[in-house]
Amino acid sequence: MHQSRDGIEEGEIMEAVERIRKWLEENNYDGVLLNRRDNYTWVSKGAKSNVVSNSENGAAYYAIRRDGIDLLADSSDLHRMDTEQNPLGADPVLLPWYVSKDAQIKDYIGGRRFASDTGTAGTANVQEELAELRLRLTEEEVARYEKAGELCADIVEGVCAEARPGMTENDIAHMLSCRCIQNGVSPDCVLAGADGRILSYRHPVPAGKKIEKSLMVVLGGEQYGLYTSLTRMVYFARVPEEIKERYEKTQYIFACMQTMMRDGMTYKEYFEKVKALYAEAGYDGEWKMHHQGGPTGYACREFIPAPGDERTIREGQAYAWNPTILGTKCEETTYLGADGVRILSMSSNWPRRIIDTPHGMIEVAEILKR
Repeated sequence: MHQSRDGIEEGEIMEAVERIRKWLEENNYDGVLLNRRDNYTWVSKGAKSNVVSNSENGAAYYAIRRDGIDLLADSSDLHRMDTEQNPLGADPVLLPWYVSKDAQIKDYIGGRRFASDTGTAGTANVQEELAELRLRLTEEEVARYEKAGELCADIVEGVCAEARPGMTENDIAHMLSCRCIQNGVSPDCVLAGADGRILSYRHPVPAGKKIEKSLMVVLGGEQYGLYTSLTRMVYFARVPEEIKERYEKTQYIFACMQTMMRDGMTYKEYFEKVKALYAEAGYDGEWKMHHQGGPTGYACREFIPAPGDERTIREGQAYAWNPTILGTKCEETTYLGADGVRILSMSSNWPRRIIDTPHGMIEVAEILKR
């Protein structure tokens, strides 16, 4: 078995293809078209199909069949995609840009039964099923995730360490985005909120406010196709008692949300426990003000569980939970393995404290005091 690009072995790349082929057989499909950036990156273990950065869809399609793989794209991108972003070794198929793409895909499919991740050309949209297929991570993916998570943590925490009162939220966002790009991380979600905006908004999209006493920095960064989400808070003055109390309660909720995960637990059961944690903290109903996160991997959130969700938590998957009480938030990317929860978005430089819960102990990020 020879080495492919970036030291990724051919067998590992084909693992996702074989998973899809098993699914094709079980569902009586002849093939599936993958046009979404996340799916393209998943099956290829890191190849990129996008030209426009703000689109979910890429410039090419992988057509995974039971007996082969094709790469479909127009003349603007087919040669580049084939030579630089085609680790599956798919056969190139030209789709002339001046002819209806839907019509060409229908011709390509012919009488075969195809599904897709977008519903293109009248095919069944099976994106939810594909997302379920990719949730379970291989050992190699977890190893890459650890590298990406540590890098994202280093970037965010480095920016926080250099932030100063008088800088603007836009300054912080610019620093964060530039450092991500310099290090091969796509900064898909960059939030930076200062002072009163943290107390007013759960998603502090940078608005140019000058930092006075406090700062919240949030990153949703992608590397190798895998998403790392994390939040850090900084205070340049004494932390108000009310914020200190809220943050400690948020930390405890976060710690429980990590340690109480069990393989086979339904999200319905899990969410009832989350609601109880907020109530016990004296903030009954606070969970309604912001989603609580969910499973992650090849999307910032593969889906966001809500009360009543009958799907199940599984070992071998990554999670990004983000409990928040007004003015505070805890967020990390973690992995649930057979031996428990492992934090992926962690460096050795940020202050943390160990929190003991009824389900076990875990380290949780503190507020950095400057």
